[in-house]
Amino acid sequence: MSKIVDYRIVISENATTSEIRAASFVRTNVKLVCGKTLEIVKDSEKPVELEIVVGKTNREALDGVALERSRDGLWEYVMFNKGRRFYMTGLGVPPEEVPYTSAYRKIDDGAVGTVIAAYHFVEDVLKYQFIYAAYDVYPETPDLEMPEEYLYEFTREAFSKQRPENIEGASIHFLQCSGRLDWNDQSFIIKTKAGRLIAFDGGHPGETDRFIESLKVLSGEEVPTVSAWFMSHMHNDHWGVYYRLCTDEEYKGKVKVENFYCNLATEEFYTKLSRECSEGHIPVRNAILGSKETTGADVHTVVRGDVIEVDDISFEVLHAPLEKDYTAMNMNDSSVVYKMTHKDSGQTILFLGDAEWVCSNNLIENSADKLKSDIVQVGHHGCGNVSRKCYELIDADVYWWPIGERFWYGESGEGLNTHNVGVERYRTYMKEIGVKNENIYVNLDRIISSPLPFPIY
Repeated sequence: MSKIVDYRIVISENATTSEIRAASFVRTNVKLVCGKTLEIVKDSEKPVELEIVVGKTNREALDGVALERSRDGLWEYVMFNKGRRFYMTGLGVPPEEVPYTSAYRKIDDGAVGTVIAAYHFVEDVLKYQFIYAAYDVYPETPDLEMPEEYLYEFTREAFSKQRPENIEGASIHFLQCSGRLDWNDQSFIIKTKAGRLIAFDGGHPGETDRFIESLKVLSGEEVPTVSAWFMSHMHNDHWGVYYRLCTDEEYKGKVKVENFYCNLATEEFYTKLSRECSEGHIPVRNAILGSKETTGADVHTVVRGDVIEVDDISFEVLHAPLEKDYTAMNMNDSSVVYKMTHKDSGQTILFLGDAEWVCSNNLIENSADKLKSDIVQVGHHGCGNVSRKCYELIDADVYWWPIGERFWYGESGEGLNTHNVGVERYRTYMKEIGVKNENIYVNLDRIISSPLPFPIY
């Protein structure tokens, strides 16, 4: 085993800004954790045995490493050992030259994946959760060793192969986005004690194949049955999978759905009143409302106070959109908010969907006495406007973040928290409220499968 302090960092002679930033980030955090400033050298220097290779360099040819890079791989990256060298590199390439049309374009040199790889290295190899730097003490481990065998792939191909763990008894499965790696997704599957399946949202249309395969794993059936499917609102990272089951011929008969629960606004809201108004919402709305003919589902419109029970799991509707609020709501605020209870343990989980300020105010005004929950799914992937007061009333021990790496780190090509859409604020709320690190679940790269009740530390 080799100590990390014995390594040097290698970048290309023609390193991009992102690759230089990644190397600098690694060097800064190795100094913080291990107490030594590593040398950064160009790949024109003679190779040595112990090197941390950052980005695309000539060391790949030297070690016989063949990596495919493309524009589609912009947010993908890999990390691995080759001999005693440690590689971290994005799999993107720069865009073709485009006309200058805006002063607000982000830096894009094709290597943002390398920056994300550096973040992962600090968290996973150095064991420093730098994202909480203002609140946590950093580890001091001068003798920290480089792992001898390491392979990590943040790629669509790797994620598409992941499946939930089929756990005996009641369980919950929190799926990450496997396709749009630069975006967010929301997808849950719950299995009751008796083995019946419940779906919550489901994710982007491109998640359909893996979602169906996940249902097969959990049901043990070639054509799985979903007893209850809950949809929060009309954004395609929430309705995408169900819509494809309704409309795509290749998925007809692949899943049987018994009941579908939603509260869809009027056509006028989607076509005229919403800030995202578009006639394109109507085919989706109609397909969902008419899905008895396609998926077999009885479609139910839920309202506040409704309780839906499936074996040992119940869902209470704490908020559903009201027509009087249509002119104030954006699409996210048309979310239905459900409180789930695992009846055998009494554990409660609040699903906020993409709730923002209208939902937040409504919950405080009408459901304050019911908000207390053990677990909360962070509203709008942590990008929105559920208030701190609302989270204080929820008073959860566990926070579930359905979020992608670009949003979690706020990395849009110009550094940590430069893609600021509220995530930094919500990370701050969470830490100020006093949530423990071990109770924060961010599904960046994995399916989180757990028995119910979900563990709380």
